[in-house]
Amino acid sequence: MKIADGLKLIEDGWIRKPKGFRVKFHMQTEAGVEAGLSPPPEAAPLSSDVTAWRYAWKLWQATRVAAETGAPGALYNITVVDDQDHPFRFYGTGECETYNPKRIDNGGNAAGEDNET
Repeated sequence: MKIADGLKLIEDGWIRKPKGFRVKFHMQTEAGVEAGLSPPPEAAPLSSDVTAWRYAWKLWQATRVAAETGAPGALYNITVVDDQDHPFRFYGTGECETYNPKRIDNGGNAAGEDNET
């Protein structure tokens, strides 16, 4: 197989390179819990999964105290998604990671116990 044919095969479906990354989370508000993305959908996505994971980790660290008390501004279920909103594996472990995981009920309220990553 010619290299050009092989590259075409890869491009057509075997490996898809994401066009960008966002941090997905649930945010505690006065009214309950709302889903969010950073950067928001109308803004340009982050170009690097490493940058997105570092950003996610920093958001988690910055809101840990609020998350322990359920205060407005707390972030739960912080993870990185690609341009198609699919979870993206953490570069350090190859596993899907979620910082500050918390079950959210159908009404948009935090339910159950916190679990730390």
